[in-house]
Amino acid sequence: MKGLDLKTVLAAVALLGTVCNAASQEKADGRGALAAPQVEVDANGLFTVEDCPTVYDRFNIVFHVSDYVISSADILWDGVECQTVSFDNDNDCVTRMAVHYLDANFDGYLDILLGTGTNREYSALLLWNEDENRFVRATNDGFVIFNGDFFYEPERKAIYRRTSSSYAETTYTMMVWQGSDLQSEETFLIIGDKSRYDDYHVTHRYTVRGYYSDEEIISTDDPASFEGLWNEWAIKKLLD
Repeated sequence: MKGLDLKTVLAAVALLGTVCNAASQEKADGRGALAAPQVEVDANGLFTVEDCPTVYDRFNIVFHVSDYVISSADILWDGVECQTVSFDNDNDCVTRMAVHYLDANFDGYLDILLGTGTNREYSALLLWNEDENRFVRATNDGFVIFNGDFFYEPERKAIYRRTSSSYAETTYTMMVWQGSDLQSEETFLIIGDKSRYDDYHVTHRYTVRGYYSDEEIISTDDPASFEGLWNEWAIKKLLD
C-alpha cells in the first residue's frame, strides 16, 4: 500500500476550510470521519454485506484495470488520494468492482470491502488501523483473499462464513478476530445427499468439526442435538 497518510490528508483538507474532525481520535459516535456506518441487524443479530452501504460520506474508491484484471484501487477522501491498494492477481485478486463500507472487526471504525463478499468471488478487506493511521489488508486464516458469504454478529464479535463447493454440501465456519487475521474456530458441515457422505467423511447430515484439528465435535441428523445457537441458525438459514 502506498499514498498519503489519511490523517495528514484530513488535516490538510481542514486547513482549506472544510469542517471535519480528527478522525483517528474519535470512536464510532457518529461524528468522526472514520466512524463505522450504522448497519441494522436482523432478528438473529446478524448483518451481511448486502446490508452495508456502498457509499460513505466523502470516501470514494477508484478501481484500475490492467490486462483485463483489477490491478489496484485508490482510496480517495474529498477527491484526494489517501492510499492505493495493489493486487497481485495470482494470489490476492479482486474479481468485481464492488465496494461496501462496514465495521468488519467491531472496533467502531470504518472498514472497506473491495469486491462482492459473496461465494465463489474473491474480495479484499481493508481494516482501519488506528496506530498506523491507514487501512491495512485483513487476512483470514493467513490468506489475503476473502471468499464466501459472510454474516457478521456484532454482539458476540463473531463472523460466520458460508461456502458451497457442490450441490450436496454447504459449510458454515465460525470465525473470530485475532488482530487483523480472521481465524476459523469450527466448521458446521451440512450434507444434503447421503450418497456423498463418504466424499465428505461424515456419517450424518449435520457435522461440526474443529477447524484446525478436524476433530469431530458432533455428527447427527437431529438439529435439536445442537447447543450452539449459530448451528441452529445455519440449519434454519439453509431450510428457509
